[in-house]
Amino acid sequence: MYHRFSDSGISGQEFGWQLDQISQCHTVITLSDCLRQFHAQGAWPKNVVVLTIDDGYLDFYEVAFPELRKRGLPATFFVTVNFIDQKIWLWPDRLRYSIENTKKKTLEINLFDKKTSIPIGGLENNLAAWHILGEHCLVLPDNEKWSFISSVESDLEVNLPRVPPHEFAACAWDNLKEMMEFGIEIGSHTLDHPILSHVPSDRLDDEIVLSKHTIEHRLNMTVQTFCYPNGRPEDINDTIVQVVKDAGYLGAPLGSDLNSWDPFHIPRMGVSRDRTDFLSKLKGLEFLKSRLRKITQ
Repeated sequence: MYHRFSDSGISGQEFGWQLDQISQCHTVITLSDCLRQFHAQGAWPKNVVVLTIDDGYLDFYEVAFPELRKRGLPATFFVTVNFIDQKIWLWPDRLRYSIENTKKKTLEINLFDKKTSIPIGGLENNLAAWHILGEHCLVLPDNEKWSFISSVESDLEVNLPRVPPHEFAACAWDNLKEMMEFGIEIGSHTLDHPILSHVPSDRLDDEIVLSKHTIEHRLNMTVQTFCYPNGRPEDINDTIVQVVKDAGYLGAPLGSDLNSWDPFHIPRMGVSRDRTDFLSKLKGLEFLKSRLRKITQ
């Protein structure tokens, strides 16, 4: 599971190294190929790796895609439709932009009805502030989350550009069309990237079904896979899963719940530039640890 690519995170060179480690011993396939084999055989294919990238950021096209194309390897890219359409920012980026562009040194704000003072300024303070505000957003109903983010921007006296600058930019539809020609599968990551369990039920069709139809119309293809935003088990429920099934998706991944193997609760492992951590996950140690935890609970 990947999200962003940059020199300070997973660079093109580092991603290329990871791809070389994967392809030495495993076959790389798209998520839809993996799911088709599962549905046909009643079991997951062996010795395969599925690369999934969430959100739709431009840095996937600029940094990671050239490494995949160079090696002829596929991946599944989950895009947030209104982000690709430049109608929205992804909400964590709005918080980060505000924190990094304010002239204020502290943010005075209510968190759970308690007045809180958060230091602003410098890499460490800014990262800590972003995490505090982001964690608060994760527990709010969707409409309250957006109101909270707007209040942060107002308190920090930051004017948000209408379109995200390059650091936070999305791919364009033409980028997606180009990547599809070289084996990149495009899946849906909703219209607006909400935590689906936090939105009213009457919005689920838009986020899950309309997002699928919009991508299919814009790219002239069939969308077969869906990805739940945020991806914790508590971020979905039976109603949400049923809407995903009824929309015609073959399956959908979560975040990193390695104890679930249902095609609509597919587990994933996030990776970083830590090579020891990457290799341990590639060789199955993370899975073994999860099984041991389950046995000892």
